[in-house]
Amino acid sequence: MTSEAQTSDDRTSVETVTLYVVPGCPLCAHARGWLERHGIKYVERDVAGDFGALRAMYRLTRQRLVPVFEARGQALVRPREEELAELLL
Repeated sequence: MTSEAQTSDDRTSVETVTLYVVPGCPLCAHARGWLERHGIKYVERDVAGDFGALRAMYRLTRQRLVPVFEARGQALVRPREEELAELLL
C-alpha cells in the first residue's frame, strides 16, 4: 500500500522523498513529523504490508531497519536529524 502525504508549505529543494516505514513504529512517526515540520513532500511505503516496498528498500540498503529515507539517489537508515538536514534541506 502506497500513500502520499504532502504539506501545504513547499519550501523543499528536493524532489519527492520516499519514506519506508512499518505501522506503529515510533521512529517512523518521528520521521514523518520531521518531514512535515520542514515542509518536505514524501511518499510513504509500508514495508510490512507491501512486499514490493520491502524488496525495494532491501535493494537500496541491504537491511530491514526502518525508517529509511530515499532521496537524490541516496538512502539513509535511521538517520540523525543533522544527516536529514544535510540531504534534504
